[in-house]
Parts: sequence; structure tokens; C-alpha cells
Amino acid sequence: MNLPNVEQIAMEVRADFEARKIDEAELKQLYQRYNPLEDIDSFMKSAKEMFPNLNCGLTTVYLRKLFSDGRIINGKYRDNNHTFLLLEDSIVVDITSDQYGGPKVYVGPLQGPWSLE
Repeated sequence: MNLPNVEQIAMEVRADFEARKIDEAELKQLYQRYNPLEDIDSFMKSAKEMFPNLNCGLTTVYLRKLFSDGRIINGKYRDNNHTFLLLEDSIVVDITSDQYGGPKVYVGPLQGPWSLE
């Protein structure tokens, strides 16, 4: 795996989410497969307004689609429930940990403050 390439893609995706350039219909479809919500439209509206808060699942399903690989982890960042992508069972790709005081974009080894539980 080429970590600099993964990091570049993660940074571009983060910028696209911030600029609201992600196709909302595609994102809604990806998220509904991961977490079917009755009121997906309300959730999507709130998530868009609160980025990066409420967006860890949304960004993770989108990153997984781009990389065509990885596991969606419902883990923790410090003591907070948090969703992130895990590539090759050891590389975290996370573009929303700043909602908890972490970096805007992290691509690196699975280590604290990230955890699988």
C-alpha cells in the first residue's frame, strides 16, 4: 500500500466534504446500505450543517467506496464512539477525528487514541 497516495486521497476527500462537492444522492445510497435510517434526509441535512460532527460514518462509507477495500470500524477515538476506515487490518484512514480534538486527516497505524472498541 502506498501511504502517501492514501493520505493524498484522504485529504482531497476531506476538502470535497468541506466544500460540499460530494454527490449527495450517492452518499445517501452508500450510507443507507451501511446504516438504514428512516429519516435519511433529515440526517443528511444535519450532517452537512455540522461537518465534521455527525459525519464519521458518512465519510467512512465514501472512503471505503473509493479505496474498494477496508473495514468500516465502529470503534473509539479516546472515549468517543467513532467510525473510521481500517485498511489492511492496521492502517487507519480518518478524516473527521477533529470533531474530538484530533487531526483533520489521519492516515497511519492503528494506535491510541483510536481503538477497535
